[in-house]
Amino acid sequence: MSDIRFDSLEDGDLADIWYALSGSAIRHPDHFTPLTDAVFAELLERRGVAINPFLEQRFRPFRLADSRDDAAATGRE
Repeated sequence: MSDIRFDSLEDGDLADIWYALSGSAIRHPDHFTPLTDAVFAELLERRGVAINPFLEQRFRPFRLADSRDDAAATGRE
């Protein structure tokens, strides 16, 4: 069942929110993980098995640099 919190958001905007929250959830799992999981569940419901290609295409340009930043931030804690 769709989460009404996300009804007015397009798939691309919802994916951007998930991506931004994912970095925060890595650094602060107790605070951001529940919302990150809810956003991803909504994306999965909307996109189904096509979710991975959609996310890969959307975030490929950012992924490598962001993963280094996230790893560095996690290593500092």
